[in-house]
Amino acid sequence: SDSDLYNLQELSSLVDDKLQNNAHLICLLYLKYGLLFFEKLRGPFSICIIDKKKQKFFVVTDRFGIKPIVYYLNENLFIFGPRIKVIQSVLQSKIDEIDYEAVVDYINFSAIPTPKTIFKKVKKLPPGHFLVINKDENSPHIHKYYDIEYSEEKSGEEYFLSQLPLSIEESVRSVLEYEFSRGSSVGAFLSGGTDSSTVVGMLKKLNGYVKTFSIGFDEPGYNELEYARIASRHFGSEYYEYIVTPDDVLRALDVIADAYDEPFGNASAVPTYFCALLAKENGIDTLFAGDGGDEIFGGNERYVIDSKFSVYHKIPLFVRKGLLEPGISMLPSTAPLVEKGRKYIRRANIPQPDRFYSYNPVIAFGKENIFSSDFLSRLNGYDTLAWARNLYDGAKTENDLNRLLYIDMKFTITDNDLKKVTFMSEKAGINVCYPLLDHKLVDFASAIPVSLKVKGHRLRYIFKKALSDFLPGEVIKKKKHGFGLPIGVWIRTKKNISSFVREILLSPDCNIKPFFREGFIEDIFKLHAATNATFYGDIIWFLLIFELWNKKWKNNEH
Repeated sequence: SDSDLYNLQELSSLVDDKLQNNAHLICLLYLKYGLLFFEKLRGPFSICIIDKKKQKFFVVTDRFGIKPIVYYLNENLFIFGPRIKVIQSVLQSKIDEIDYEAVVDYINFSAIPTPKTIFKKVKKLPPGHFLVINKDENSPHIHKYYDIEYSEEKSGEEYFLSQLPLSIEESVRSVLEYEFSRGSSVGAFLSGGTDSSTVVGMLKKLNGYVKTFSIGFDEPGYNELEYARIASRHFGSEYYEYIVTPDDVLRALDVIADAYDEPFGNASAVPTYFCALLAKENGIDTLFAGDGGDEIFGGNERYVIDSKFSVYHKIPLFVRKGLLEPGISMLPSTAPLVEKGRKYIRRANIPQPDRFYSYNPVIAFGKENIFSSDFLSRLNGYDTLAWARNLYDGAKTENDLNRLLYIDMKFTITDNDLKKVTFMSEKAGINVCYPLLDHKLVDFASAIPVSLKVKGHRLRYIFKKALSDFLPGEVIKKKKHGFGLPIGVWIRTKKNISSFVREILLSPDCNIKPFFREGFIEDIFKLHAATNATFYGDIIWFLLIFELWNKKWKNNEH
């Protein structure tokens, strides 16, 4: 097992174990409770159990995929591990068959949604699931043991105002006590946002001392160090900061290629790495991160944007279809307000979750305008948002906002944010804890009524109100930013990055060209030069990472 169990003493008391080690404890729990013991574990874990008596084999990952599992299956062989490179090392050969649908997903979302990986024969085990293989069967059975349930308690605002800070504190305390029990030297990421600032504040309150690590950029509009400094002064942390440069980006590319054994395009991996490196250089081996807060308390800007469109559907259907839409279609489109109204209605009429992702590259351009005809012929009409619709429809809630939160927990957290932070921190020699992803806190937050999560245009309404006396006012009022890398701007303005990217992607030897429509890569560079640096810059970054990964894969370097 690879497990960080925050309730070790409680688990030990259930089986009268003297805590020889986690693996021994897990075996005793399995013998006593069977597979129900998964539900008793608190913290991140990946576990394998071989039951010789029942002739079964079990593999399980934790509720949010903090300790991920990937697996490979063919006629004679089942291999699993935390990374694809583990599977490749056992096979002692290159995994050959790329999943073309996964390539589409990567270009669209910057990461590949579970259960897919970049390879057809390798799958990710979904969070909160376990896998069973019986002795005489060749295919695994996958079962769910945990899911987020949005119960929406009838408790009023006062209850959540009082309980929310206590719930966060209890989760941070559980993780902190565990880390101290194993001799960890603890610090915290500090972006200056509400989540990292809250975690830092709780660490200071519980321990009386905390080291914090922050990242800035020498680029106007991207440097958020001012807020990190405010939070540090407010809580009295021992503060360290580092300014990421364009040269650092080029240095980090080799690290990214080594850290990820499939394409991963979240450019914030770069500042995450240098932040973790800064912590390592200053005597830290474990960092606390604030990931998960936006997805459980309602903090992403997209939730407010979506609520503006949801309002339209509160208008009676006969008014919308019988009066508004026919009326606005008859008005001259030369009037700016008319055109705005038409755009609003068009987007409001896109069903969820398609509307949520309507600005993503593959949706915005259309597959046929991105990929080559040969590539498209292998897709068999692949529906790029089928996986998101399945999650949206499968969420245990009647509310639109909670369904979006659910998708973000399953994809944005599991497949994107956790991989960004965990994998890059590992390369710096740092272990990462996620106290806001303690399942007890997630379950508490899932009971908060949506009207208290996003109230009108106010994101994280109850969270900010409950912590208004705890967090600095500037942090409460600031807009979300995080560790966003200004890669789109730097590709356009920094010669060293621009020339490197162009040399890789515009070269006749570019490996990924056959995947794309002829001229597509060149067109993206032209659009980037002429229009929105961020949107097209992100696509260029996705393409760059895909090409660097592809070269490494073709040379069998993973």
